[in-house]
Amino acid sequence: MKVFVKLYAALAKFAGVSVMHEPLEMDVPQGMSLQELYERLQIPEGEVKTAFVNSAMQSPDYVLREGDHVGIFPPVGGG
Repeated sequence: MKVFVKLYAALAKFAGVSVMHEPLEMDVPQGMSLQELYERLQIPEGEVKTAFVNSAMQSPDYVLREGDHVGIFPPVGGG
């Protein structure tokens, strides 16, 4: 099934493409969770702060569905 993934800020390097603002169209197996998606993208543990699926915040155990739009964000620091 197809899902669309955007990686933000420092996570963009895991996209394998140079344009951060274009979603990746990915073929994933039925039943894949967000956590499994992070692993497939080789995002190290602790690098994901939050993820939104179809504009709603979801936990890592969320099971992806056909056509989902996923936004993945790293922790943000500042001061």
